[in-house]
Amino acid sequence: MCIAAPAKILEINDNVATVDFGGVRQQAKLDLVSDIDVGRYVLVHSGYAIEVLSDEEAQESLEAWDELLKIMEEDTEKTGN
Repeated sequence: MCIAAPAKILEINDNVATVDFGGVRQQAKLDLVSDIDVGRYVLVHSGYAIEVLSDEEAQESLEAWDELLKIMEEDTEKTGN
């Protein structure tokens, strides 16, 4: 299963952004989105920004990711994996 993750745009050079996934930086191509600026959030899938998020959408998405990571961490602690 592949999923898109929310990331904050830190820098834009040509048509490639440096984005931040909670401290992890990665490059994302911007071919599929418009109306982007440094500081905005985008959904990134397979190295491409696929959607620009509003501030509200970004916050909701980040909260959902935090909850998912918390559940996964708790599961790992229970199973020892």
